[in-house]
Amino acid sequence: MDDAADARLHRRERRVDEQLRELAEMGELANLPGEGVPLVDDDGGAGEGWAARHIAKNANVTPEFVELRREIADRRDRLVRRLRAHREWLEDRAALLRDLPAERILDAARATTDFDVRVEAGLRSAMGEINALVARHNLKVPLALQIPPLSLEHLRERS
Repeated sequence: MDDAADARLHRRERRVDEQLRELAEMGELANLPGEGVPLVDDDGGAGEGWAARHIAKNANVTPEFVELRREIADRRDRLVRRLRAHREWLEDRAALLRDLPAERILDAARATTDFDVRVEAGLRSAMGEINALVARHNLKVPLALQIPPLSLEHLRERS
């Protein structure tokens, strides 16, 4: 700290001390809760916590759990869109199968089932990745902020 800043700080401290002394002399500080009890020295813990929050805020740092929450929401939304698109594809495919000649239905139905199994595996894999992020998020936040793990069945109900 330079001399000018140091002098300003000391002037400010003196003004605060004077104001407190005047208030005490007028009796404005009498009978307040904790009067006469020494202040607890927390070894600077609050100061360090404040400094960390202040630095993080001014550096535009977002806490990791907030980033995780955004990532989880983005991935969940993409998964819901994939579920909807696949459901629409299955409905279109079912309509197509109804109109196919009998000799082609069996092969087309088998191809549809095979593709559905592959898509389902991809969706379950994506769900596993999302739930890994959820578990990581939940380790970093209090119980009130935790996110329940997702299931494809629940997402299907919502989509």
